[in-house]
Amino acid sequence: MERRLELISEMTPAIWVHLGAVTVALLLGAFVLLRPKGTRSHRIAGRLWVGLMVVGAVSSFFISELFNGGPSPIHLLSVWTLISVFLGLRAIRQRPRRMQVHGAHMQSLFAAGLLIAGGFTFLPQRLLGQLTFGPSMPIANYAFIAVTVSVGLIVMVRAERLKS
Repeated sequence: MERRLELISEMTPAIWVHLGAVTVALLLGAFVLLRPKGTRSHRIAGRLWVGLMVVGAVSSFFISELFNGGPSPIHLLSVWTLISVFLGLRAIRQRPRRMQVHGAHMQSLFAAGLLIAGGFTFLPQRLLGQLTFGPSMPIANYAFIAVTVSVGLIVMVRAERLKS
C-alpha cells in the first residue's frame, strides 16, 4: 500500500492529465459506439470524445519517463491518434458524407488508442500495473491485458470491414 501511495505521489501533472483524459474518453467512447448514430447526443458526445482523445495524445508527449526522458515508440501511437482524429473528422465533413468511413476511423481509434494501448499500460512493470495487481498477482494484470487487447482487436477487425 505504501508503495502505491509513493507511485501516486510521483505522478507528474502530464500523467494526471493524460490518465484523466483517456479514462473519460474510454467511458464516453463506449457510450458513443453503443448508442444510435447521427443523433444530437451522438454529435455532442463525439465532439467531446474527439477533444479528449486529442488531449490524451498531446499530453502523452509530455510523459517522458520511459527511454531516459526522450520519446518512446508508444509516442508513435499518439501521432497515429492525431492523424486518425483528422481522418475521421475529414470523412464526416466530406460531401457526400462518408459516414461509414468516419465510423470505421473512430472505431479503430477507440480500439487501438484506448483498448489495446490502454491494456498494455497494465503490464506489471508499468505504473498502472504496479498500482493494480502487478506486484502481488501479475497474472491478474496479464488476464486483463488479454481481455482488453482481444476486444480491441475484434473492434478493429470490425472497423476495417466497414472501410471496404
